[in-house]
Amino acid sequence: MRLSSFFALTLALPLSLAAQNLPYDLFVLSQPYASLVEATVLSPFQYDGDEGWDDPTFSAPLGFTFDMAGTPITELTQYGVGCLMMGLTFDPKSGSPLLHGVIPTNYDLSDRAINGGEPSIIQWSTTGAPGSQIFTIEWANAGLYDEVFGPDTVTFSYVNLQVRLFETDNSIEYHYGPSDIAEAITAGEPQVSGLLLNVDTDSYFGNIVALGGNPSQPNMTMLSSLDDWYYGPVLDSYPTDGTVYRFGPTGLPLGTIDSQGVTVTLSPNPTTDMLNVQFAGQQKWEVLDLSGRVMLSGTDQDGVRIDMTPLSAGTYLFALEGATIQQVIRQ
Repeated sequence: MRLSSFFALTLALPLSLAAQNLPYDLFVLSQPYASLVEATVLSPFQYDGDEGWDDPTFSAPLGFTFDMAGTPITELTQYGVGCLMMGLTFDPKSGSPLLHGVIPTNYDLSDRAINGGEPSIIQWSTTGAPGSQIFTIEWANAGLYDEVFGPDTVTFSYVNLQVRLFETDNSIEYHYGPSDIAEAITAGEPQVSGLLLNVDTDSYFGNIVALGGNPSQPNMTMLSSLDDWYYGPVLDSYPTDGTVYRFGPTGLPLGTIDSQGVTVTLSPNPTTDMLNVQFAGQQKWEVLDLSGRVMLSGTDQDGVRIDMTPLSAGTYLFALEGATIQQVIRQ
């Protein structure tokens, strides 16, 4: 099923909701793409075809409760529309089903093995200690519908991509890996990427976080309807290998924050090398990875300048006196 069919089903619905402040900060990072190992692989029994998968319906448990813009979800489900994943919850007041979608691409992904190519894999895993777990789902060597079900005997285009959910701070990441996409497909399918938040399947109210423009420096827009997105913001092209889009909840704002009566300022954030931290008095500080391991630490008076270059590119936590203060991104 083409993902555009999902949008087509919604265009006639009266979606409306007043624009709100963006619930996420967007960070564009550059990290080497790493495919999953020791993951749960989608079983052939879950395929929707004899030779491979096109639009399989399956659920992937997160292993923890993830807060998606204020709504807790415990699993992601693909409902047979490309790589669109949705967590399903219910409005506590009305009882209406609410959909929470992560959409790294609108390309309708299919198994290349259906048309004689190398098999495409859907797999997922949850890693890390409780409290700092990371759920990752990956589409590896995934083909595209137009070619898999086209007249050619061997598929050409492929993509590798992941969605990651972080228990620590409820951030969402899209990781884009090696890809090769036929020009005819990119011309006919504008690249869509973003999030669906609390889309009510009864009243059809919802919020959409949409990315548009240059994929290396996209704009992020809050929309009130899928119709606006269908005819609105899209990326100019598919993101290149190593591109990461990180959606950090604005409940953890970057910049100056106050915790336990101590005001802390981090800059620049993200950083490529040095992180300047300002605080008052003598403080013990730590930089931890998302599994809770202490990577850097010290005790300083009225601030510190931290060399982040020994750390690999990624997301870390800055902690003051044992309390998590802020996420730090090392590019």
